[in-house]
Amino acid sequence: MEVLDKISEKGPIRSKNEDATIYIEHPQNKAYKLFAVADGMGGKEHGEIASNLAISEISKWFKNKSIVDFKDTDKLLSLLTRLIRRINKKIITNYGENVMGTTLTLALKTRKNTIICNVGDSRAYIYRDHKLSQITEDDSDVWLYHKYGNINKEDLRYFAMSNLITACLGINDSFCQITTTVIANDYEILLLLTDGVTDLLTDKKLTKIIRKQPKDKILSTIIHEALFVNQNLFIPLRLKRKYLANLVVPVTGRDNASGVIYIKNNFLV
Repeated sequence: MEVLDKISEKGPIRSKNEDATIYIEHPQNKAYKLFAVADGMGGKEHGEIASNLAISEISKWFKNKSIVDFKDTDKLLSLLTRLIRRINKKIITNYGENVMGTTLTLALKTRKNTIICNVGDSRAYIYRDHKLSQITEDDSDVWLYHKYGNINKEDLRYFAMSNLITACLGINDSFCQITTTVIANDYEILLLLTDGVTDLLTDKKLTKIIRKQPKDKILSTIIHEALFVNQNLFIPLRLKRKYLANLVVPVTGRDNASGVIYIKNNFLV
């Protein structure tokens, strides 16, 4: 059974939901699928406007494009990059610079491959051969600690500035830094998540949920765990000894939590 699912929840602490999600199959051919999550910036006003505008523009673009335009990977990469830059420009034109922003993680599956575009710190994962792999890199200062400073990725959640991102849509042109990745369609699961999930759930926890839950319950379990279940996180002693930065334990449900999942028929635990 193939599973397509999306969930976006406000959580117990935030007063509103500033995330937006989508999955959609192309009206000309259901083999072509688009998935996206957008996380409105909490440090700015009206993040929900930016995230919903981004998702709405992506949906319209995908439904109105002929699948002929999706058959050339290089052309598709160019089309997606131009689309994201247009969305960035539209947010700025409509509302002004430095007023509102949103992350965007997008995946477009064609018959040939899957193209992933990322701006910000929402994440794209794939699950293949019993292993969960993060495809995107977080556009954040703390990610550089992991990339260049020998810091375990799962320890990044304890840095107080972990929510400070270095790329997004809607702030200005220079902040719209788009990373693209092309992967084969040999994965069993494609999973997009906002940081309201990944700040609380480690990759090990995500993997455990994928392996233990029925296919149609995987995403709902992930979102519920992030928002309502104490993960018993604690700051490792190795961080306390080494870093003078303000270290904090992520609060369960402190953020909105959203995800999109695509599970193929061939998925076996």
